[in-house]
Amino acid sequence: MVRTLTGILALLLVHSAFGGLAYAQTGNSSAPPEAVVKELSKQWSTAIINKDAAILERIWAPDFVSVGPSGQRFTKAQEIAALKASKEKVTVSEVTSLDVRVYGNGTVAVDIGEYHESGTDKERKPYERRSRFTNVWVLRDGSWECVSGHASILEPKR
Repeated sequence: MVRTLTGILALLLVHSAFGGLAYAQTGNSSAPPEAVVKELSKQWSTAIINKDAAILERIWAPDFVSVGPSGQRFTKAQEIAALKASKEKVTVSEVTSLDVRVYGNGTVAVDIGEYHESGTDKERKPYERRSRFTNVWVLRDGSWECVSGHASILEPKR
């Protein structure tokens, strides 16, 4: 389960479930893509802490694929099932150092950041994880969707 949640959580990321949703999911706004991707990253992190699969269903593309720290590939369905089945209690889910770059005339974005998560595992023992992630976002039919993500574990801070 650590593998799956680390993959989910490290991929991006962050803190308000619905703030900014109006501009985040429509192409009819003057909001810059960088701001939209950052907002969606916040929603993603909120989905993790609240185990809200509906948020991930909305912001992950149907063909979303993640690559976890071990190198394994996971589909959207696999990641969402792992989130729902998890016995961990996440108390901190935050992204820092988020950098967003935009390509393809504003239709593709890549974000790179650091993710921090802590909580208690299925045995109620405390844990803490840190990772660095990269996600690829695509503007499709007026909505930004994450199509791919990868996470690498960072050494614990000393």
